[in-house]
Amino acid sequence: MLTIRKRDASGEAAKDAEHRPRVAVGEEGGVLGCAFSGVWTTRTVAAVDADMRKIEQRSGAKQLMLDLSHIEKMDTAGAWLIDRLASAFEKKGVEVHLQGQSEIASILLGAVGDAVRREPESGPAGPPNIILRALELVGRRVYEMRDDFLASMNILGATIRGAQMKLGRGHAVNPAAIFNQIDRMGVGAIPVVVLMSAIVGAIVAQQGAYQLSYFGANIFVVDLVGVLILRELGVLMTAIMLAGRSGSAITAEIGSMKMREEVDALKVIGLNPIGVLVFPRLVALVIGLPCLTIIANFAALAGGIVAAWL
Repeated sequence: MLTIRKRDASGEAAKDAEHRPRVAVGEEGGVLGCAFSGVWTTRTVAAVDADMRKIEQRSGAKQLMLDLSHIEKMDTAGAWLIDRLASAFEKKGVEVHLQGQSEIASILLGAVGDAVRREPESGPAGPPNIILRALELVGRRVYEMRDDFLASMNILGATIRGAQMKLGRGHAVNPAAIFNQIDRMGVGAIPVVVLMSAIVGAIVAQQGAYQLSYFGANIFVVDLVGVLILRELGVLMTAIMLAGRSGSAITAEIGSMKMREEVDALKVIGLNPIGVLVFPRLVALVIGLPCLTIIANFAALAGGIVAAWL
């Protein structure tokens, strides 16, 4: 036969009332005494918070005696209430004395008191000094530059060495991955590089011819376009376009892989993410940039020829 036991609500209520935190207050000869008893934990201190606030508002006492010998159990919540009471009377200039506390209670009260009354080591803030703030800003920028440089060297070293750090593999360089990245970042960038370089070459030739026409030196527009494109603008424009097109694509791709935890999956199967993801792309950029620069130079010269011819 199944017997259902009913919950004894009255017994649990009596048990809760027995362990309820209590504080007994007495005053004699200018000495205010508070005797604490019961369980002072997070689950029970809410019942005595109002009484503690009433005690904090009392005045006229010269000393405050806190008796903790009858406390059965205490955590940081109970220690905070007692410390708040002691701090309130200390601010009024009243001497506070504790007695009967256990070793654990002393540790909790000390930790809570240090956390609550922790003050900044520096003095009160004075008026801002423009020179000091400028020096502080420069110092911060120098430290940030140092941190960025160290991070860059760390990434570069990990990239170069990362291809040899795959666990269980003797040859970590994957030619297929490198050629795939060359196709995506090099061959795929040819149309935009050719278009922009041809436009820049045509603009340089047109503006140069217009200005040199005042001196009757139109013929020197050929030298102007050749020197400017081959020495300066060709490689510069190519690097800028490659960084804007391929650099942002690399950042977005690796960022999405990190978000989908694919990088963690590579680590789980024993592969180094730097060697698998970063190294092929770096090699592809190193190989693709000179090739794209040559193509950009030819496109810019062709654009300059067309502009000068017309």
